[in-house]
Amino acid sequence: MATDVDASLWWDPFSLLLTDLENAPLSDDLPPNLVKKLKANHAWFVDTVFLFKPPSEKSKAALDSQLVKIGSHQLDIKPELKDKALTISSYLCLDEVQSYILVERSLKDNNVALDSVAHEYVHAVLIHYYIERQCLLKCTRSILMLALSLETFSGEGTAIKEEALKLISDGLEKKLISVLQDLLSSNPPEQMDVDLFSLWAEETLIEDNLVLDILFLAYYESLCTCNGETWKGLCLLYKGILSGSSNFEKLAISTEALRSSYQAKVQLLLILIETLDLESCLQMVHDEMPFRHGASAITLADIQEIEAIISTLNAFETKEAGPLILAWAVFLCLISSLPGKEENNILMEIDHVGYVRQAFEASSLTYFVEILESDVLKESDGPVAGYRSVLRTIISAFIASYEINLQMEEGTLMLILDILCKIYQGEESLCIQFWDRGSFIDGPIRCLLYNLESEFPFRTVELVRLLSSLCEGTWPAECVYNFLDKSVGVSSLFKIANNSFRDGISQTVETDLPLHVPGLEGLVIPSKTCGHILRLVGENTALVRWEYTQSGVLVLLMRLAQELYFQRNEEVLLILNLLSRMVTFSMAVCFALMDIGSSLHFQSTGMSGQNSMWVVEMISTLVRRLSPTPSGAALMSVAINILAKMLKCSPSHVAEVALKANMFDFEIGDNGSSSESWLLSGKLAKMLVIDCEHNDSDCALTISVLDFTLQFMESGVKNDAVLALIVFSLQYVLVNHEYWKYKLKHTRWRVTLKVLEVLKRCITSTSCSEKLDEVILDRIFCDSSIHNTLFQIVCTTPQMLERLCFSRLIELTEIEGLQLAICSVLDVLFIMLSKFSKGTFSSLPIFHQAVFSSATKPIPVVAALVSFISYSRNPRIQVGAARVLSVFLMMADIIQPYLFGSSFGLDDIQIEDLRHGISYILLEQSVSNEDLFVAVVNLLTSAARYQPAFLVSVLSTKFNEGVQLSNAGDMKLPTNEVLLRSSESEKASVVDAVLHYVRRSNDLINSNPRILLNVLNFLRALWQDAARYSGILECVKGSENFWKNLSSSISKISSVEAPLPENLTETEAQDFGYRYQCQSSILEIMANDVFLQKKLLHAESLVKQVTESQDKIQNTVRTEKSKGEILEDILSAWCGSSVWGNLTKSLSHSEYDTNLYLRAKVAASSVTALVMVKLARGDAGSLSVSLLEKSRILLNKLRSHPAFSELLAQYSLHSYSAEKERNYLILSDLYYHLQGKVEGREIGAGSFKELSQFLIESNIFQTYQLKYDGDLFITGKDAYRFDLKRVRADLGSDLWDYSTWKESKAIAETMLNHMKDVNSMVFLTSSKLSALRALRSVLTVYLDDSLESKSTGREISDQLVFPCIDHICQNFLDTVKSLAPELGASEEIFHFLAAQAELLLYLMISTHKSLPPSVCVLVLKTSAAGLKVLSDFQPLVTGSSVSVVSSTVKLLLMLLLSAVKFSCHYSNLVGERDTVSVENMAKISNLSLRLLPILCNRIASAEDCRLSLTTMDLILRNFLTPNTWFPIIQNHLQLQHFILKLQDKKSLESVPIIMKFFLTLARVRQGAEMLINHGFLSSLRFLFAEYLDDMSSSVTMSNRLSNSSDIMEKPKQIWGLGSAVITAMVQSLGDSSACSDVVENVIPYFFSEKAYMISYYLSAPDFPSDDHDKKRPRAQQRQTSLTDLKETEHTLMLMCVLAKHWNSWVKAMKELDSQLREKSIHLLAFISRGTQRLGETSSFSAPLICPPTLKEEFDTCKKPSFVNSRSGWFALSPPGCMSKPKVSAASITSTALTIKTQATANGYHVSQSYFSDTIALQIYKITFLLLKFLCLQAECASRRSEEVGFVDLDHFPELPMPEILHGLQDQAIAIITELCEANRMKEIHIEVQSICCLLLQIMEMAMYLELCVLQICGIRPVLGRVEDFSKEVKLLIKATETHAFLKPSLKSLKQIMSVVYPGLVQADEFL
Repeated sequence: MATDVDASLWWDPFSLLLTDLENAPLSDDLPPNLVKKLKANHAWFVDTVFLFKPPSEKSKAALDSQLVKIGSHQLDIKPELKDKALTISSYLCLDEVQSYILVERSLKDNNVALDSVAHEYVHAVLIHYYIERQCLLKCTRSILMLALSLETFSGEGTAIKEEALKLISDGLEKKLISVLQDLLSSNPPEQMDVDLFSLWAEETLIEDNLVLDILFLAYYESLCTCNGETWKGLCLLYKGILSGSSNFEKLAISTEALRSSYQAKVQLLLILIETLDLESCLQMVHDEMPFRHGASAITLADIQEIEAIISTLNAFETKEAGPLILAWAVFLCLISSLPGKEENNILMEIDHVGYVRQAFEASSLTYFVEILESDVLKESDGPVAGYRSVLRTIISAFIASYEINLQMEEGTLMLILDILCKIYQGEESLCIQFWDRGSFIDGPIRCLLYNLESEFPFRTVELVRLLSSLCEGTWPAECVYNFLDKSVGVSSLFKIANNSFRDGISQTVETDLPLHVPGLEGLVIPSKTCGHILRLVGENTALVRWEYTQSGVLVLLMRLAQELYFQRNEEVLLILNLLSRMVTFSMAVCFALMDIGSSLHFQSTGMSGQNSMWVVEMISTLVRRLSPTPSGAALMSVAINILAKMLKCSPSHVAEVALKANMFDFEIGDNGSSSESWLLSGKLAKMLVIDCEHNDSDCALTISVLDFTLQFMESGVKNDAVLALIVFSLQYVLVNHEYWKYKLKHTRWRVTLKVLEVLKRCITSTSCSEKLDEVILDRIFCDSSIHNTLFQIVCTTPQMLERLCFSRLIELTEIEGLQLAICSVLDVLFIMLSKFSKGTFSSLPIFHQAVFSSATKPIPVVAALVSFISYSRNPRIQVGAARVLSVFLMMADIIQPYLFGSSFGLDDIQIEDLRHGISYILLEQSVSNEDLFVAVVNLLTSAARYQPAFLVSVLSTKFNEGVQLSNAGDMKLPTNEVLLRSSESEKASVVDAVLHYVRRSNDLINSNPRILLNVLNFLRALWQDAARYSGILECVKGSENFWKNLSSSISKISSVEAPLPENLTETEAQDFGYRYQCQSSILEIMANDVFLQKKLLHAESLVKQVTESQDKIQNTVRTEKSKGEILEDILSAWCGSSVWGNLTKSLSHSEYDTNLYLRAKVAASSVTALVMVKLARGDAGSLSVSLLEKSRILLNKLRSHPAFSELLAQYSLHSYSAEKERNYLILSDLYYHLQGKVEGREIGAGSFKELSQFLIESNIFQTYQLKYDGDLFITGKDAYRFDLKRVRADLGSDLWDYSTWKESKAIAETMLNHMKDVNSMVFLTSSKLSALRALRSVLTVYLDDSLESKSTGREISDQLVFPCIDHICQNFLDTVKSLAPELGASEEIFHFLAAQAELLLYLMISTHKSLPPSVCVLVLKTSAAGLKVLSDFQPLVTGSSVSVVSSTVKLLLMLLLSAVKFSCHYSNLVGERDTVSVENMAKISNLSLRLLPILCNRIASAEDCRLSLTTMDLILRNFLTPNTWFPIIQNHLQLQHFILKLQDKKSLESVPIIMKFFLTLARVRQGAEMLINHGFLSSLRFLFAEYLDDMSSSVTMSNRLSNSSDIMEKPKQIWGLGSAVITAMVQSLGDSSACSDVVENVIPYFFSEKAYMISYYLSAPDFPSDDHDKKRPRAQQRQTSLTDLKETEHTLMLMCVLAKHWNSWVKAMKELDSQLREKSIHLLAFISRGTQRLGETSSFSAPLICPPTLKEEFDTCKKPSFVNSRSGWFALSPPGCMSKPKVSAASITSTALTIKTQATANGYHVSQSYFSDTIALQIYKITFLLLKFLCLQAECASRRSEEVGFVDLDHFPELPMPEILHGLQDQAIAIITELCEANRMKEIHIEVQSICCLLLQIMEMAMYLELCVLQICGIRPVLGRVEDFSKEVKLLIKATETHAFLKPSLKSLKQIMSVVYPGLVQADEFL
């Protein structure tokens, strides 16, 4: 049963609330949840610790029940915790229920076991309790401080203001005083031992401090008023503390307790002084207001009572009483000086002077010094400024009350000055108040300052000390400088003579002679100068203030210069300290100080020096002459600090002077930067140690030297002295500083951090010369002493850090310093590891060996990194460790041979801790610490990419069983013991944590795309190595709505358009870029997953025969498929929607704006010109030395420009004779021209335009490309054009406000803004580029079905593809239009163009039908535009852009070729076309014509020659007539270049393409003549001789087939194409003389010299033997190819064309033509007899083996037959067209027509294909040409017989036997009849029509030859043949009746038939 108790007993942890308050923004708007918490805890804030209630019987009884209800909360009471709670209740006198809550939370938060030692357990719970109490008080304090940080309490209240006011109104003041009284009277429980008592005492005193802080805030900020009664109560408390009546004496038993008790006394004292309200008293004195009218809360009655209390205090007995007595005396003095004091007898009776005397005699002022020097104000986190303000007020009131002036006792005056210096120094707000003349509180102190100034420079030390303390902050520093610089007089001692007085009454004197001021050589007061006597210092000597105006700053500098010789180090140190503080706080003062050497005041002194650099020279000389003493070290530290600040203001001038002085005595040898060229300065090293051990300055000298070194590096000074300083910093300071003896231990960490900063700068700096960089990097990476120092810091563990935190011997500042040092070392390690790559070093550097070594001390680096990731006390360490571990894993992949194993020496417990740490960070830190979250996700990504075994080991335990890797390394995976240690409450796994962000992707894509991108990059890494992570991926894809979440993010991004880069802030641009990269990652994940599924399915199909593995693979595939079906469905849905179109439209749109880039370059050139103008006047400003060097080099180049020389000549004509003046004027005018261009005005043509273009193209700031080292796996930022941070630093533009460059700052800012816009633009472009490429990948993988056994039906409809093509084309054209060669362009835009072209090319190829002409027109237009622009760019680009532009041009040529091919397909279609189609074809023709010059230009490039020629060839053959294209070719084509290419062995692959183009050219008469004139025939002879002549020795006329495999190795189609070109030339030349020359030239060459080639291509094979000899050697099995068949066709065409020139033929051929006829007849016989083999045997063998060999041929094998004939060679070819497995070269020979002798079982049943039809058609084309050749021979013989009158049978050409001709006739009849019958009711396709016509021509020519044979031999047709032929012809005639296209051919056929078979045609059925 539940028991109810008081709801006020419950509290939420105040530690968490305090964290929220400390992290709250300093604005009126607090997070709603925080406001809610404040309201809920208001009662606790008011009653504070009183709500931790004492024990009660009710609470004790409540613990006896199982459930306790506390308001809305409830507790499940556990018996074991109850007993502990009761024990704690007795210790703390705390309510039992609250004790139970405390115990429960302590066990949970502090991991204290119940069975631990009782002392340890109690100690942990007590600490937890006191932390809660103190956090409660700190919450109250934070509320007040946060409220006060806002401007005012008036007006509309905010939540925090309202809460603060409500606390005060609800009585917080009284509650706090009650708490304080309670604490001061409290006693510890009796049973406490010594340790617990110490803890109780310390924590009680800390609570005292916190309560007093809150009280002070309330009074100081006037939140409430302390009346007389309250003041008396507080005063009595203070008196009790001093007298020992409270528990203070008993509590102060430890060092910490003593410090806290001392702080409490000080706090209470300052509260008492503050509540006296001395400010109001001063105001009343100032306003002369009577006391009764004042605003004081203390009445006269209160004063009388307080007086009674104060009078009992004795400053001599307790020194702490003295300050209060002094404050009371000041208070009394002030109010007694008010008007109407005579009325107040009480005030008149009180002796305030006695109180002052007592306080002075007791040295009460020294107590103020003690307070200021104590740690109370140095280390307190309370209202320190308020405490200092109270001290300032009491001193100011004291000065005003007792008129403190310079006449006072020296010791008291110096003490007051000391107090004032300590008050103001370090407190900017008080210094601002001091210099604000409206602040009456500081008025008395200002009077004191003016008194001091009046005796300057006679009294310098006191003035300088006070001014040094008053210059804290920028404005106060400038006030101090102006105060000194505008000094109106000089004071000096003066001997007074009788005639010195101007009159006898006044104190004015006059000097008759010039008066030298002692100690200031060169400062002379002119004669007749008047002065006022300040005071007498002797009988005849007075201190006189002369009316001689001189800058006090210059006087101090002169004093400083004089002290170089007098060794008065104290005054020198004070002066230098003042200068140092002024230049530290104000750069304006720094500039003014440097320029003082140019002032009129300086010139009047007559001092020597380098004018503007006089101060630098003087200080450098001072440093050089200092001796190694403590005072010398102190002086050096301040002087070096001044020089460092001045070096930043004017790097070039200061560096020159400072280095010339050789301040540090470095001995720099003559060897430059060899390793022995620097000797470490013994003097400097000695002074560093002296300063550390003897001076109270926190190693100020070391810090100054390191800062000076840093500033040299940042200024880009290239000097061996600087290098020596760097080496000294690293090899001496870094290595040895940990062994120095520090006065304060935490000082060591200040040095550590600073020297690590130097080290970091050394590694990242690129400003030094390569030689210096190499030397420094060599030392850094190879000096083991440096490495050991780094490892000593970073190789620790969180456990060691925790022990330090709880150690009483270690101060908090030390721990903080160590943690900061660890962070810094982690940064250094990250940079050093990132610097390493495979090519960086010849061998593994010593540093990397140490990092990856398991012997590194104190612990291995990797162990420290892994442990730090769980160190939640310091997130910066976690971030650094995660980043270093990420790059560690990357480097481990590179340097595997050097590793000590892939486990990196980590044990199971370390891995488990890492796992839990990562899980917690992923689940909890994405909002509170984004950088930590990103770093950890990058760690996982790095592991996934480079160390898979390591990744698997750190994933959640529930995945380990299913995700074990094939253990290639020796990674130690978690053991069963570790798995068992995981409890049920174990946090979610890493994968679950990652999936949490996937589920939030729709929200994150808008709110925080960076987080989502890093998560997606991790997932992408998993998918990229899917084989290793199959189990993890199965879990990921199995999560709810995984693919749906990702796909919806894709759609969400594509629906939002990014604004223009110039309209985006840097953050907005980054977010848009991250969103595009998110798209990229998601698309790549999808592409990888689709590919994975296809590979698995393909694997299944390959192993179906293997029974054992079949089930396993099928199961795997089935599982994967079920997971992947959702993605399949999503992608399938996309194919039917607008998603692809939206993505294409969005991603193909380029953000790149050339004009924006140009504006940045013009602005940069304007700034460059400005720099040159300034340099011409000798004003280097704040430019870095490195930029200065670049500018000077560029200026010299500019001056040597011809345009500059022209301008010099022009300006000399205008009376500008001095060359220097002309140079300046030209540069100045050039600058104004460029600035006008920045503002939009163009520069007119002429010399200035040339010079401006030269500067624009110089790209002086483009060398500052940003090397991004943030998120490791985010792309794009490395592409930033400009490193704005470095540009700004090298320009020093932040300092231009303080120099003569001020008016030009806006120009620099304009440039930087343009550069920022360019960076945003480039980042967006780069991000989009990655997404565009990913889109191309996912489309390719998804739509590709090459790995699948059957078509999947995945496709995007043409209706969706065509708009995508349109979007890309339009975006491509927009991008191209924005480019101009004269403007230049970056590499990114070329990459983007390539990606656009690649996607467009893929979309075109993926279309299933031909592209519509309108799309072809758009693609042609797009390609042409891109080629034209890129062709103009190509000569201009350099570096890596060259290859990018070349590849883009190649893509565009491929795109153009594809578009032309599609257009060709459309142009060849038969049928009527609409008007639009005709117009589109006309547009294609016009575009093609415009493309020709571009293609001719591209042909000159070896890389583009083949594509360009192919495209141009297609255009010439399909779209243009010769009379339109030939003039363009004639003018633009370098024909001789291609003729010579035929003889270039390097261009072998281009030969077939060139020959095809020549073939097109040769078909035009002018083209043929061009070829002849450019020597084509001789090049062809060379080509044949080079590649075909070696066949003549092995291939004889008698055996052409026995050894011809070498032909396969020769360039394809050379013979056939060469023959075709000759054929075309002969045909186009006609009967011209040129034709005769060609014929007479080529006939002997081809048929005599190359007769073996003719014979080879005419060789006829034998049919397979009937015995099926299976023992025939495999090597004799032969095959041919479609290419070889075409070669035979070209050979026969040549023969036919040449044979027409009968005279030349007969003359050249002689007896050779007989052999040709024999070969032709044999080949005809093979073709004729082929069909006879069909029915001869049951086991049919393919007569011709002609498998596909080219990709296109394999593709046509998949297409169905287009002829669909089962007759003739259309039936014979399919069995021989099957593709065979690859065999060795020895088993293959190549001929024109070959046979397969081995029978092929079931070959006849192979289905027909497009390819088999093509083979058959090629055979019939060869048949046609063979018959044509024989007909020509017979015709010529017949003509000759007619001429001679008889038939000469001996010389009549050989003719085929009738059986051969009959076979051909039968094949023709059968095929035509079959095709016509099959298409009787429909129109025959155009291609089939042409085949029918060809076959009729074959039939006709066969009958002509048959007629010749019958007549020559005198025989008659065989009767059986007549009958068979008659039947076949009848069927033919009947079948062709409905096909009109055959009528002309049939008519001609009937004519020859009537001659051969006279009676046949007369039959009725033929009529």
